[in-house]
Amino acid sequence: MDNIKQFKKVIKLDEINLKIFKSLSEDGKINYSRIGKEFGVSHVSIKNRYEKLIKRNIIKPSLLVNFSKLDFKLAILLLELETESLEKIKDIYSKCPRVLFSFHLLGEYNHLLVFFAESIEIIETIFNSCMLYNLKGVRKSNILIFGSLKEDLFLPLNFSHLDQQNENTPCGTCCKFCKSFIQGQCIGCPASKYYKGPLKIT
Repeated sequence: MDNIKQFKKVIKLDEINLKIFKSLSEDGKINYSRIGKEFGVSHVSIKNRYEKLIKRNIIKPSLLVNFSKLDFKLAILLLELETESLEKIKDIYSKCPRVLFSFHLLGEYNHLLVFFAESIEIIETIFNSCMLYNLKGVRKSNILIFGSLKEDLFLPLNFSHLDQQNENTPCGTCCKFCKSFIQGQCIGCPASKYYKGPLKIT
């Protein structure tokens, strides 16, 4: 109970902020005037609330892509990492354009990644050639591949990581010399100038 009170105190979880959250989750935007009229305040007041939530890093505007509408595959990678390698590997993955989420865990595995690929074959290449081959400190790993998505699933896709001027990928691989890329089994990393996939920015 004390934790809940502290949470509300930190972010000022009142009706207006909840309304802003609800509006963003439903429409992806905010009608300042409508919310202002509902609570008897000006639209400027609501806009200031919204900007303050962003400034305090409580919410973050971002692009969400419906992965059930794309012909992409989703997978979870469970990792048991050596303690001294944990932060370094987390930093590498934070720059990977395919990684959607990265979390520390408690238990048998101490790190989890949710990532996407254009096909099952590319997931296999990523798992065997990119994510594990170039990274030191991985004791054990396990991969889980999502089945077909029957319902809408909106996830963030960070286009700021799609810098396709790079020779090497964030994990240190150069697609030009990758056997899977040379043999046409992989279309390359979206953060590499060698990438040939649907996220190619021309």
